[in-house]
Amino acid sequence: MFIVLEGIDGSGKTTQCDMLADFLSARLGRSSVVRTFEPGDWDGGGILRDLSLGGQLEGRWSRFFLFMADRCEHLTRVIIPALEEGRVVICDRYTASTMAYQVLSDPQVSDEIAGFMSRLPACLGMPEPDAVILLDVDAGTAEARMRARGKRDFFETMGRDYFERVRSAYLTQMESAAGERWMLIDASGSPDEVFERISKRVLELL
Repeated sequence: MFIVLEGIDGSGKTTQCDMLADFLSARLGRSSVVRTFEPGDWDGGGILRDLSLGGQLEGRWSRFFLFMADRCEHLTRVIIPALEEGRVVICDRYTASTMAYQVLSDPQVSDEIAGFMSRLPACLGMPEPDAVILLDVDAGTAEARMRARGKRDFFETMGRDYFERVRSAYLTQMESAAGERWMLIDASGSPDEVFERISKRVLELL
């Protein structure tokens, strides 16, 4: 089973991924669960992660294709082998992140280009998740959480308006999928409160 957690920066994805991995490991066994993330969670992937999240890239589509390259290696080395072994994979970000952050949140991107970009994962044979857990929180709350964490990466410095567009892009993707495989989770409140909402939905899925 392939489970992906999505949401804007500050929505609590990393914390919830950890909690979900521990929750499922306690029920299925530690060796049955793989907890991973994008970009960069493969041997050598740190270089692409630093480039993707740093501010040194200037080409308009450089980050998009860098994320796609990272994903190709991540799938080949980590996700697909684990799925073939029958393990549960919990991934912090996947294709919906790339569409939300680099494509649909950019008002200058035409519908034609957005359509082309949205078809690429399927054309490249990238597997679809069995479940996409979208942690939804308003941009103001997310910004306060990021500020409390301290040091920020390139995306985390983009400002509230940008994250409102990214949040809207996530909801648009969920609506386009007609809710299929997507779970909308209210990410306000404490980590334990949010995880209670997630665990109920995941247990239903299992």
